[in-house]
Amino acid sequence: MNNQLLMRILLLYAIVFLSTVLLPLHAQEASILDDKALEKEKEYTSLDEALKNPQKVYKLDLSHSGLVEFPLEILKLPNLQRLNLSHNGLESIPPSIAQLTKLQHLNLSTNGLKKLPAEIAGLKHLKSLDISQNQFVASELNRVKSTLPHTAIID
Repeated sequence: MNNQLLMRILLLYAIVFLSTVLLPLHAQEASILDDKALEKEKEYTSLDEALKNPQKVYKLDLSHSGLVEFPLEILKLPNLQRLNLSHNGLESIPPSIAQLTKLQHLNLSTNGLKKLPAEIAGLKHLKSLDISQNQFVASELNRVKSTLPHTAIID
């Protein structure tokens, strides 16, 4: 077999591999689901379970989990679009939450939060933010509302 034929076969193999394996993975990572499609996705209630296949996690509910710190492992879920951390003992949210670029719904209600990081403004797809039953002062609530003008904020 001559080198030119071998190169053509390798090139064809690479094209087939890219189009059947890598491109679908990239397309899956890029999608923002509408609310109807998001409702149909599995809701994980265990972070350990979610981390077994992080690409497939769209919804994570860690409410009533006794959390006192934001689990940074959540940042390993690139397609996360709904996150519920309500009814825990969280007193702060890290600036790195901005890495959850596909997040649409965030529930932080009933924690011990007094403020949110400025980086939360980087969550461009955020539709709803529940921060009720926390310890926010009026000036902090106003700051959050002004940085997220297109987000429904429940306070």
